[in-house]
Amino acid sequence: MIFFILYSTVLLILYSYVGWRFFGPLDISYQYKTMLISLLGMLYCLPIITFSFQLNKIENNFTRIIAWLGYTVLGTVSLLFFIQIGMDMILVVKSFITKGHHFDPHRRAFLGLSLKGIVGGLSAIGTVWGLYNAVKIPVIKKVDIPIIGLPKSLQGFRMVQISDLHVGSMIGKNFISKVVEKIDKINPDILFFTGDAADGNVETYGNYFSPFQKITPKYGKYFVTGNHEYYSDMNGWLRLIENMGFKILINESQNVIINGSTVMITGIPDRGGKYFSDFHKTDMEKAVGGMPATNLKILLAHQPKDVEYAVKYNFHLLLSGHTHGGQYFPFSLLVQMAHPFLKGLHKRENTWVYINQGTGYWGPPMRLGAPSEITCLTLRSD
Repeated sequence: MIFFILYSTVLLILYSYVGWRFFGPLDISYQYKTMLISLLGMLYCLPIITFSFQLNKIENNFTRIIAWLGYTVLGTVSLLFFIQIGMDMILVVKSFITKGHHFDPHRRAFLGLSLKGIVGGLSAIGTVWGLYNAVKIPVIKKVDIPIIGLPKSLQGFRMVQISDLHVGSMIGKNFISKVVEKIDKINPDILFFTGDAADGNVETYGNYFSPFQKITPKYGKYFVTGNHEYYSDMNGWLRLIENMGFKILINESQNVIINGSTVMITGIPDRGGKYFSDFHKTDMEKAVGGMPATNLKILLAHQPKDVEYAVKYNFHLLLSGHTHGGQYFPFSLLVQMAHPFLKGLHKRENTWVYINQGTGYWGPPMRLGAPSEITCLTLRSD
């Protein structure tokens, strides 16, 4: 409920500012201006209605149309908001610089209208380009992980990571099939799925996951929960994912013998899981307790903030998702402020951290500066 109120409030700020600054000053009749602002108000309601439908498991063709329309417009409005607020900051600075000067009111009106055209044009271009990047099949991003003292038996070991797939009303079976085809061509030794598998009812969207049955890496498939697992039918989705051949790790470790070397794979639930189930409260002592020494330790955790556990328990590698790489600029600047890492490969003390930008998307079908990805990670000796 708290998230729902916060979500609605943030959207209200976005839509109100755009209405005030973009539509308010337009030199048109009162009736037309009222119609535009009323339309904006109705469009504001659509993402909230969609979220409410998901919470109440109301899913059909009508709700899918509402979701697509609502979230696409949300993407456009958010771009309008960021561009407009940037323009307004420039105008504030300009007003201080030119204080005391007088300008022709007709010229001022022309410049104001021109700025609105620029803001609207940039937002339209951003929406179309962002939509194209969001719905296209994810790129394969190849990353080498250099490990000091890596045994020769593990050199060249190939891991694939996917994350934040968000299967549901906007991401369907065809998209999943294409993702699976790409993973299959990589022929990974192991597959990791770091959470946020789906949004919505498992009865409605569960069959979208069937292509994952085709992937059978030699050393298995592993899954950890993301925050979105707890927003819908958590138990139903986890049963389905397990039926697709994934080993679900909830405060659990599993040793895998690879060419005579031992790799410990540890998985912990999302940091927010504790609010939904005591069993899903992160417990590192339970996760690693009693495990023997190994040649390599990998921690799977949905959020990059869990780097604190990876460092404390001497993991060689942490694999996370959650941030979507910010999904689209300039929203990515805000996301970066909330997390220790936004995307890509980083190192914290002796631990490598890789954040997948997301294989799907959430909310607005838009990606700018953060393409969706399937990550192929290869172990190398440093």
